[in-house]
Amino acid sequence: MDANESPFLTSRSGATWYFNILGGTKRRGAWKMPQDMRVLGPLGGANLDLCEAGLPEHPVLTKISLIGGCSLRVPQDVEIEVEGFRLFGGVRIEPATGPTTRKLKVREYSLVGGVHVVRG
Repeated sequence: MDANESPFLTSRSGATWYFNILGGTKRRGAWKMPQDMRVLGPLGGANLDLCEAGLPEHPVLTKISLIGGCSLRVPQDVEIEVEGFRLFGGVRIEPATGPTTRKLKVREYSLVGGVHVVRG
């Protein structure tokens, strides 16, 4: 996803939806993450670099797909909380080296795909 690409839909509740039929959603560089970001697509995951991104207070990332996981690069001070369902795939989170002051909730639902988090 290009940094200038706009979301597919922003609902009245404030949820920002990104939709792809084939392929995933990719963001890196300086960008502002929505409070409630939802990534939807039958084939493809989410590859997000949040190290330079502006994170709101209590952000939530929801990723829904048949096949595709969630790959995140986060700053050292961000705690990750993962929930959801995946038939095949796991959760790997690189531990923080210092105290965490912010929290990102990741909800991932897929048949094949997991959550992989590295620190940047």
